[in-house]
Amino acid sequence: MPDSSEIGDAIGTIQRNGWELTFAADGSVSSDLRESVVAIALGTSAGTAGLPVRRSAHADTWLAKLGNQDLFIKIIRPRRGLKWLRRQVRGGAAAHVAAITAALQRDGFQAAAPMLWGSEQRGGREIIVTARARGVVMPRFLRAEGRDRRRKRTTLRALGGEIARLHLRGYLHGDLTPFNILVSSDEPDRFILLDHERTRRTWLARFVRPRLRNFVQLGHAALPGLTRTDRMRVWYGYTDVYQSRRRRSELRRLVRMINSRLAKDLRKGAAPRRRMVAHG
Repeated sequence: MPDSSEIGDAIGTIQRNGWELTFAADGSVSSDLRESVVAIALGTSAGTAGLPVRRSAHADTWLAKLGNQDLFIKIIRPRRGLKWLRRQVRGGAAAHVAAITAALQRDGFQAAAPMLWGSEQRGGREIIVTARARGVVMPRFLRAEGRDRRRKRTTLRALGGEIARLHLRGYLHGDLTPFNILVSSDEPDRFILLDHERTRRTWLARFVRPRLRNFVQLGHAALPGLTRTDRMRVWYGYTDVYQSRRRRSELRRLVRMINSRLAKDLRKGAAPRRRMVAHG
């Protein structure tokens, strides 16, 4: 897992309106635009800028414009209880995102890296500002490419291979849902991974269950245009790259895990979905 010393790809911190903010040093924000980005970030944190995009239990995501560029601003709520303790041990989520995306990029993965991140000195909130990546979110891609079966099959198989390479390099994505995967607009069958607050580089990636949890995150969502056979194509793409002598038993275990998650979703009141069935 990257430590704080790996957040070296930064130009230093500034303090504004009770926030400590850091810019990435990769040139993603030119010096003449930095004040504008800071103004957008602080305005969003104060509720005077940005349009709401997504709300979750721990964070809100907003969309803002910087000239012709779209910016996503995520405001992470203060941690409480055990999560607060973890933050004291591991450090802030925003700094972690900057470090882990830099590590992913060094290892050849496409990950949306923040251009600005920081934390509120008293309130405990954190902020991450990221430019819109050049890609199509996976659910939208599936709807658009639903009639092009060959394209869809090739892409889903390539996605499995990308997840395998991620695991072979020791990474576990913290929230590998279809909404956190973009199909790249620049390179066919390449993917841009989003939302790395809980992504880790860890020895646990060697073990079956932690790796399969990424497939549970990916496979339990009911998406238009995604069949059970399509889900199996992702798995076969994975096993093409991540070689294992126990592929059949791992697949059976994965099916049990997904069905258990589906049952849990149903108990919570989610719409009923078909149970997963192993093929082959």
